[in-house]
Amino acid sequence: MFSTMSRYQMLQTNAALTKTLTQNDAMVKRDTEYYLANISKVKTIDDFVKDYRLFSYALKAYGLEDMIYAKAFIKKVLTEGITDTKSMANKMTDPRYKEFAKAFDFVAKGDKATSQASATTEAVSKYYQQTLEKKEGEQNEGVRLALYFKRKASSVTTTMGLLGDKALLKFVQTTFSIPTGASKADLDLQVRNLEKHLNIKDLQDPKKVDKLIQRFSAMYDMNNVSPATAAPVLTLFSEPAEAGVSVDLMMSISKLRLGGF
Repeated sequence: MFSTMSRYQMLQTNAALTKTLTQNDAMVKRDTEYYLANISKVKTIDDFVKDYRLFSYALKAYGLEDMIYAKAFIKKVLTEGITDTKSMANKMTDPRYKEFAKAFDFVAKGDKATSQASATTEAVSKYYQQTLEKKEGEQNEGVRLALYFKRKASSVTTTMGLLGDKALLKFVQTTFSIPTGASKADLDLQVRNLEKHLNIKDLQDPKKVDKLIQRFSAMYDMNNVSPATAAPVLTLFSEPAEAGVSVDLMMSISKLRLGGF
């Protein structure tokens, strides 16, 4: 079984092939063809939320697949749009809602909203990526989190942006061994705690993002090690299973400096 970093690097190195395989999946191909053939025909928010196949595809594309049955809530997000600073999308700490409302901006673009690139080609591209991440997550949640962090890191400009995204927060907590219970603390305290570990400006530097992913992968595997992920060479010795750590993981950890890059 591959380590988190090995699998992540494999996907990054073979990105074109990975994308092609995802696109050619029978179910993905069928749903995408339906989406592209019908999304631009939708002219109102009501029509949008009533078509389950279109609506669920769009939600998944923008990372909101779990909200498929919260139609009233999503309808409110779309109805209020993003222009008003007091709108639902702008008040939500989770940036995905604003991104979705901006992609399907019925308020500003009316019946032309579903003909925009954000609702057509961009949505399809995002759907492919979401499908890939979900599939990888079924085998190794660490790989899914690494892919997600790589995709979203540059869009995060504030510490609150990390706190508002559960997946990004889990990535950072794992990377720096921050207890999940820290999320119950006062918000200001949470911000200060994260800033002790991470300079938010580093997320704009691809090289530093890659180093964060390397550190995360090592920490994730160390915290989720099992006999299946331990290297065969280590299992030749009579060490307890819970102490087994793969050679790949040990080498990754040895390259990292505690408390930083």
